[in-house]
Amino acid sequence: MSGDDTLTGLLADAVACSRRHVEQGGLPFVGVVVSPDGLVSPPGVNQVRETGDPTAHAETVAMRAVAARHGPSTLIGATLLATGEPCSLCYRFAADHGIGRVIYAVDQDTAATWGFDYRTRDEQPTPAQRALVGGAEHRAVADRLGPFATYLQLRGLPLPDTGYSAL
Repeated sequence: MSGDDTLTGLLADAVACSRRHVEQGGLPFVGVVVSPDGLVSPPGVNQVRETGDPTAHAETVAMRAVAARHGPSTLIGATLLATGEPCSLCYRFAADHGIGRVIYAVDQDTAATWGFDYRTRDEQPTPAQRALVGGAEHRAVADRLGPFATYLQLRGLPLPDTGYSAL
């Protein structure tokens, strides 16, 4: 299996973790850090509600855990995997801490369609996105919308009219 296939598989695992987190009452966002030497972080989940920390987004939780356990230099050149495209705060945190690239399963526009509208930019990349040496990439892994659908269904909310019917 190639490095690229490994990252895609890890992103699919993050989506599965996201669904489990939603089933336990969480939000459908998970972040995973993969260092250049192959270290894979435990999944970071959004903890804003649980902690009251407005910066405890899944991606920052994952990056903070890696930096605390292995040292901040572990983040340099790493890849950040995210179930939802990071918000501006998370892109900035990633760029400022040396993350090389970001790969996400659901883009901000799609997340907005599913009830999570955190878009703050126009079509141009933000300075933080441009600061990522390897850039940001959307990968449409299987069941990427499953956690969003589960979140809405558990709350009795209608699914958007997108043709999604895996549940």
